[in-house]
Amino acid sequence: MNRRTKILIQKYSLYGFILLVLYLLQNTPGLFAIGQIKPVLVLPFIVCIAMLEGELVGGLLGVAAGLLCDCGSSLIFGVNSLIFMVACVAVGLLVIYYMQPSLINSLLFTGALALARQLFEYFFYYLMWGYPNASLVLVKGMLPTVLYTLAVTPLFFWGVQKLYGWYKHRLDP
Repeated sequence: MNRRTKILIQKYSLYGFILLVLYLLQNTPGLFAIGQIKPVLVLPFIVCIAMLEGELVGGLLGVAAGLLCDCGSSLIFGVNSLIFMVACVAVGLLVIYYMQPSLINSLLFTGALALARQLFEYFFYYLMWGYPNASLVLVKGMLPTVLYTLAVTPLFFWGVQKLYGWYKHRLDP
C-alpha cells in the first residue's frame, strides 16, 4: 500500500470510530439529557461529513449511522438507514453543485433532516393510529429533540472541518 491509501484508510476508520462513539454517547441513559430530551449526535456528524467529503462518503456513513440508530429506534429496521443515506447523498450533491460548506448550511441541512425524520416517525407511529394527545409527543418530545440537535451542530461542524483540513493537508502536501 502506498502512503495515500494508508492515510485514507486511517481517515475513514476514524470517521467510523467517531460515529460509533457518538452513537454510544447519544444512547447512554442520562448523558446529555435535559429533562427527557436528548440530542441525536450522529445526525450533525454525518451531515457535516457529507458536506465536506461528498455524496459517496456521506451516503456510506449515512447508511452506517442509520443502521446504528435503527438498533435503538422504534421505527422499522432500515428506515433510518434509508432516510440518512438519501439525505447525506443529497447534502453532498447540493454542496458540490450549488452551495458552500458553511455553518449556516450545516444548520439548515441538519435541521431539515432531523425535522423530516421526526415528522416521519410522528406521522406513521402516532398520528396515523389516532393516539389521543399525539400532538403532545410532537411538541414536548420531538421538536425539542430537533432544537437540541441543532444546538450541538456548530461543535460538529467545526470539529469535522478541522479533522477534514488536517487529513487534506496530509494527503496534499
